Amino acid sequence: MQQYTWFYSLKSPLLPEQEKALLSDFQRFIQSWKSHGTPVEGEMLIREKRFVIASANPEGDRPSGCSIDNLRRTIETILTRNGIEWLEAGYIFYRQPDGDIVPVHFRDIQSLIHAGQIGADTIVFDHSLDQSDDLGRWEVPMSQTWLRRYLVSPAAV
Repeated sequence: MQQYTWFYSLKSPLLPEQEKALLSDFQRFIQSWKSHGTPVEGEMLIREKRFVIASANPEGDRPSGCSIDNLRRTIETILTRNGIEWLEAGYIFYRQPDGDIVPVHFRDIQSLIHAGQIGADTIVFDHSLDQSDDLGRWEVPMSQTWLRRYLVSPAAV
């Protein structure tokens, strides 16, 4: 069954006290989230100290455009109030061999590939799963995501 999921990427990893404050604020919002007056059953998670993941239960009513806009505004307000910066959707996050998670704008992917800094086996966080219930496919090798098109050498085309 489809899950309705939205990802928000943070510029820097959260400190434990920031994570605790955010989760408390997010929980308050989720308890009051509505779509055209009907409660939206959802949840908000923080993963890897870098990602806010909001989701709505697929068995309930699908959130309306207004309720999705409200979700975005609320998340951005909570982050701003807590002094936390987020990154626009154009950023891709990948895991370095030492485990660190690094953001890079998607326009810079090809230059990192050509420099040998990332490749087909580099683990990336695939935020294109926005309508999936399988977060197990969220952290995968680049070759298994939409980014694989950057792995093709222009000379090979």
